[in-house]
Amino acid sequence: MIFSPKCRSKIITYQFPNFTINNEQLSFVNEFKYLGHILNNSQLDDANIYRERRNLLFRCNMLARRFYSCSVAVKLRLFKSFCLVFMMRLYGIIFVAGSLDKLRSAYVKCIKVYFGYAKYYSVTTMFN
Repeated sequence: MIFSPKCRSKIITYQFPNFTINNEQLSFVNEFKYLGHILNNSQLDDANIYRERRNLLFRCNMLARRFYSCSVAVKLRLFKSFCLVFMMRLYGIIFVAGSLDKLRSAYVKCIKVYFGYAKYYSVTTMFN
């Protein structure tokens, strides 16, 4: 993958010669998944935030379906174990502010769905 410089005036060329290893031509890609992290040529982590948001919503829905009749203490332990794991993987990211806001709203939505709060319930009252 070839990364463009941040300043467009420093771009020298858009075409590069073919790279080969063991007489096999390497292809150019815009996005690549390496060790669970999506690298792209825009150098933003929006794809990772989208993936983590989707995984958070999936995990929360799965927990809400399977453990709806458990006590609050058990639900809290499960939520911390399964839904807060994504926070560990988002260290040192570069993103557009809107994508992080969507992740934050998905997190709040998960808390409301999982713990049985109403859709329009205040977040500040939830955490007090």
